[in-house]
Amino acid sequence: MAKLSFLWHLHQPSYRTADGISHAPWAAIHSGGAYRTLVSAIIEAEGRGQVVNIVPTLLEQLIAYRDGAVQDPVIDALATPAGDLADDQRELLVSWCFHVTARQLKRYPRLAELARRREVSEDRPRPSSAFGPGDLRDLQVLFVIAQAGEQAWRDERLKGLVSRGRGFSPMDHEAVISWLKAQPGELIELWRRLARLPGVEISTSPYAHPIMPLLADTGIVVDSWAPHPAPEVPRFKYPEDAVWQLEEGLALMRSAGLPARGCWPPEGSVSTQALAIYADAGIEWLVTDEGILEKSLGTPLRTADSARPELYRPWRLQESGTVLFFRDRALSDAIGFRYGNWDDEARAARSLVDDLTNLGRKLPEDATIVLALDGENAWLHYPEGGGRFLRALMGALSQTGDGLRPDTLTRMAATSKPGVLDTLHPGSWINGVFATWIGHPEKSAAWKLLADVRGALERSATPHPPSLLAAEASDWFWWLGDDNPTELAPLYDTIFRRHLADACSQAGIEPPRAIDQPLKTVVRRVPVPVATRWNPPHLDGRITSYFEWCLSTRIETKGDHPIRRLSFWGGKDRLHLLIEGIRAMDEVVAGYALNIQFEPESGPPTAVIIDGTGCHGCGADCALGRVVELSLPWDSRRPARLEVRSGERSALDGAVLLLEPTSVDEAPDE
Repeated sequence: MAKLSFLWHLHQPSYRTADGISHAPWAAIHSGGAYRTLVSAIIEAEGRGQVVNIVPTLLEQLIAYRDGAVQDPVIDALATPAGDLADDQRELLVSWCFHVTARQLKRYPRLAELARRREVSEDRPRPSSAFGPGDLRDLQVLFVIAQAGEQAWRDERLKGLVSRGRGFSPMDHEAVISWLKAQPGELIELWRRLARLPGVEISTSPYAHPIMPLLADTGIVVDSWAPHPAPEVPRFKYPEDAVWQLEEGLALMRSAGLPARGCWPPEGSVSTQALAIYADAGIEWLVTDEGILEKSLGTPLRTADSARPELYRPWRLQESGTVLFFRDRALSDAIGFRYGNWDDEARAARSLVDDLTNLGRKLPEDATIVLALDGENAWLHYPEGGGRFLRALMGALSQTGDGLRPDTLTRMAATSKPGVLDTLHPGSWINGVFATWIGHPEKSAAWKLLADVRGALERSATPHPPSLLAAEASDWFWWLGDDNPTELAPLYDTIFRRHLADACSQAGIEPPRAIDQPLKTVVRRVPVPVATRWNPPHLDGRITSYFEWCLSTRIETKGDHPIRRLSFWGGKDRLHLLIEGIRAMDEVVAGYALNIQFEPESGPPTAVIIDGTGCHGCGADCALGRVVELSLPWDSRRPARLEVRSGERSALDGAVLLLEPTSVDEAPDE
């Protein structure tokens, strides 16, 4: 009889920096939603063969919320009565409360109505001005309810609010916030209850969910990409950090009454060196992706409609004491990405059980089938929140008779005879390589910054300050680059650099100057007026006429940046650019050189450096004086990218401007 196990991975990075401020509310918001949906389904359906993998930084943040040891501006804004909200809290609500899925908007029409209003108010200086106190109260309540998923209509404390749908009272708001604040503590207790159930176990990951093979040695990318050439990446080689991450994670789980004997290696990432670290810590089993096994064996595992039996057995690497399980990718991904599109969750569950039962009949009696996936994000896309799917799945599996035997991975590791691998391919669950976390210029820049800080810490008396652990999390690298776009990427970039700055502060060392510069390139679309019949500006380093720049688009900088304003407009085959500073620009560039990078969609890029000795660069006409005036070659029918830096500091908080030409041709007054 084939054995079957599900691993549900629950994960949040540390959004809380050393000052106790949480810069994103997801751990608290989802504690009563997707996490509770999963654990409640397992308990109610008496599910067996269920492994719940809890990342320590998620648990740690829930404990902090439970104990009042965190300050979360978003949660505070949600909890403040609508009539008492300060202006910045109103803006915070409007910026955060529409991070919801299409399913959630469809389920709550009033929330969709408010979302449409936000879209048409985005151009206002303060978008929240389009929302009155009643709107904001409805937004506060509906955001919490939407994120609660099926708990919103199953929990007695909330379901009356769901049926009302809108027009919530102050007492309604107070009730939903009271429920929200109770969720972190209630969830932790449910996990402890879960750990005592037969056929269920708790597993974990290293403390901050780092890519362990890359912490041990980023040089592993050469072997991972082989036989294809690997990208050049910064060298980071601190296997002791990987050991530290695992030890801290296991200790935190034990201290919370949730000891673990197995691990989901973050992002399914493995290597021979990382496996040795897990084995030395006494970890009994790991789960990773079938693609790793395929590359380790050097032979395809799947035909058009089936997988080879090698996938459905445990393995060891030579003499390693840690057992390796390889997840069935197709069945795992069906839960994560396909069944959420079905209208009937129970029918989707029956379909999966049929597939599992048919698979079990074809396999040897000692086969092991492992499904492993994110246990949080999928349920937000299910039509009924995922709970019905999970209960139907576990209920049906308990009635499959002799076809399948659900079991925990620890029991499967102890009772199965593993095969022996000669080699273990180093890689992750995504294409068997580490490209999602390293190789892209932004991701590699983050590794370079981490390596610079880590090297400075090594030279100090405290190579392991606590915030370094949080900075080594996989998430910060995931959101850099182009492969996982999100509006929140600049925020996650900031949190990563804050953790590094905190680590330097804890060690009493000066952080590198680059720590203040955003890693994430944000593209801001800017319309540029183009007038081919307008007289070009006279480039002399001063604004000699109102008409030189009156046509231009103006961009104001923020904070204490030495550049105050950028102005630009397009002429015939040229971009005209005006740069103004907090004082005369010839004084500004004497301290820090200006670096202008201009990349037209068609034609060669132009780079201009302006320092105390003047302008340097081919193809640009330039004048330096009280202001900087430039004229750059540009096919003004096509977009172009523009970046301006003073020293190492971006003039636009790390953004690159995408200049989109808009014709405004008209002759100037004579």
